[in-house]
Amino acid sequence: MDRKNQLRYFLEYLFVKSVFSVFSRLELSSGRALGRFLGRTAGTLLSSRSRLAEANLRAAFPQAAPPQIETWVRECWENLGMSLAEFAKGPGLSREDFHKRVDVEGMEHLLESHKKGKGVLAFTAHYGNWELNTLAIAFTGVPLAAVARRMKNPYVNDFITRTRSRSNVQVFMHKNAVRDSIRWLKKGNVLGLLIDQRITDGGVTVPFLGRPAYTTTMLALLALRLGSPVHAVHCTREGERVRVRVDPAMDLSKYQPAEADIIRATAEMTAVMESWVRERPPLWLWIHDRWKM
Repeated sequence: MDRKNQLRYFLEYLFVKSVFSVFSRLELSSGRALGRFLGRTAGTLLSSRSRLAEANLRAAFPQAAPPQIETWVRECWENLGMSLAEFAKGPGLSREDFHKRVDVEGMEHLLESHKKGKGVLAFTAHYGNWELNTLAIAFTGVPLAAVARRMKNPYVNDFITRTRSRSNVQVFMHKNAVRDSIRWLKKGNVLGLLIDQRITDGGVTVPFLGRPAYTTTMLALLALRLGSPVHAVHCTREGERVRVRVDPAMDLSKYQPAEADIIRATAEMTAVMESWVRERPPLWLWIHDRWKM
């Protein structure tokens, strides 16, 4: 890392750390209000990202009128800001405080799978506040690890990793995650993965919102080779309340641990995620180039 990038990365880290510090001291309602404002501001300053979000939404929802697209983009940025505020509060919350703010449905499905001792896979997306999905599982007391993609800024990456670790979540970085994940699951633990990131190395193209998108096969590969139950988990907003929902284990019995079935299972899991996005478009993170080929 050259000195110029080192300085820039360090200044970015100080900014992120300061924002987290402010959010962690605010009441949650005030933090969310500030988060919405910062999200809207970021959407204005990062105009290229907003234009990308508009283009992504138009492609996914060609019937939507321009004012609707603009509203969804603004709400996408607001959701991101509120999620940041909630994430900053996470490490300081007790289990009781968490459940005063977040309604959790279906966690019994995951806990029942955990009793089988084959490990459990929980997948989600950058939808709602995905960090609260992780917290909801962590507060059950089951050993939990999450696979994360390393950020370009090493200082911010380490800071976010430490923040997650303070909530009893072990973090496996994506490029070295397969071996660690297999060992983790063989111990009967829970592993969380995001499946809506663009992964070209080891990924395949499957349909997502009407277009082919590079998608990781890691989730399907682990599930089919190890026999670990797979649960879809997602988070929605209902006014000031947040709801985390854990679905029953997916029926993957029709698949074998062969390449063709791994791709089919990946497509099926992606279709589950797509149903969330179609139901509540503003809750997904439209500002990244998901369909880049």
